[in-house]
Amino acid sequence: MAKRRAKADKRTAKRRSNYAWHRRIPWAAVIGGVVLLIGAVLVARQVGLIGSVGRYVAGSGVGDHRPVGQPIAYPSYPPTSGTHWEAPASWGFHTEPVADEYAVHNLEHGGVVASYNNISASDLARLQALLTTYPRDKFGEVKLLVRPYDKIAPGALVLTAWNWIDELSSYNDSEVRAFMDSHIDRCCEDVP
Repeated sequence: MAKRRAKADKRTAKRRSNYAWHRRIPWAAVIGGVVLLIGAVLVARQVGLIGSVGRYVAGSGVGDHRPVGQPIAYPSYPPTSGTHWEAPASWGFHTEPVADEYAVHNLEHGGVVASYNNISASDLARLQALLTTYPRDKFGEVKLLVRPYDKIAPGALVLTAWNWIDELSSYNDSEVRAFMDSHIDRCCEDVP
């Protein structure tokens, strides 16, 4: 019996050695792996994990609207997502604080919120100028909400988009525009 098994093993080994090298590679698995990798890259690009500016912050709250005035706690300030009030704030430059619950709704509409605390007058003017120089969307809006915000360090400028944040120590036009280009109209609700 042992001789038979050895003879069979010898024939199997000989048969395998006659196969070309490419017949031994599991091509179906290799092709499947490549397809999965390409799919993962495409999905990551679509949701903004690749090629985006800023730091990704996982979150939730799409469509989770509460009545205006109901206080909502956020895990970080300024918030990048979460439950929010049922109405957004108006786009543009605000000289008075805008509640986080309004601002998060603006993020859900695909906007960027620029929160600043005691920045220089020239940086503030450059930030405000974006509202006239940045391209408008299909609704004729620049989806940028600029607001004073005392929950960040003095002199800081923090840009937020849905699930994204970029903290700047001063205004940098190329960084601000890169963030806006990467995140405006990349979120949840396609409305003004």
